[in-house]
Amino acid sequence: MGGVRASKSGPKPPEIVAPRLGAHLGDAIAEDAIDAELHSDERYVDADFTGLNLTSTSFIGCSFERARLLDTVLRGAQFSDCVLDELDAPTLSAPRSSWRSTTVAGSRIGSGELYESTWRSVVIEGGKINYLNARSAAWRDVAFRDCVIDELDLSYGKISRLVLDGCRIGTLDVSNASLTDVDLRGARLSTVNGLGGLAGAWITETQLFEFAPLLATQLGIHIAV
Repeated sequence: MGGVRASKSGPKPPEIVAPRLGAHLGDAIAEDAIDAELHSDERYVDADFTGLNLTSTSFIGCSFERARLLDTVLRGAQFSDCVLDELDAPTLSAPRSSWRSTTVAGSRIGSGELYESTWRSVVIEGGKINYLNARSAAWRDVAFRDCVIDELDLSYGKISRLVLDGCRIGTLDVSNASLTDVDLRGARLSTVNGLGGLAGAWITETQLFEFAPLLATQLGIHIAV
């Protein structure tokens, strides 16, 4: 790890572009999503996508309200200018997916497989996530607000302008991650794996003291009591 530096400035905040939804969205059902690879200006309300294979499907300017995702395959899917509200996703399988100018609010996600995903201008607000696997992801301009995440895996990821605001994180893994302007000051972190990957992140003085035992263990420092 590099040296510890104190600063009165701060990280660059995420540049968030809100989703642009059309004034008139067409009502759709989950089964409609398998009929085409591109869907735009559609509204899915109480839609059950359980078991559907939506590999490489694109959703542009779409709204999802109380959608259920169980064993839904979203590998390589694209969400652009979308709003996903109150998702029920025991398993969210979306590796190598792309998310741009999209908001996910008030949702419950069990296991989120989003490794090698690309996020640009994404907001995750409220809700609970048990495990979010974002290994080797490329995220830029991302905000998590008032979330509870048991385990957030950002290892090997390239993360720029990320903020965790009012979030509780059980385990944060940043092993071999590349972080730039990552703001952790508003998060409560219980455990951090791969402390060397925190280079480029911003923390508070209190958090630094909380991390001291972990740092000592990593560096092989013995503390006399």
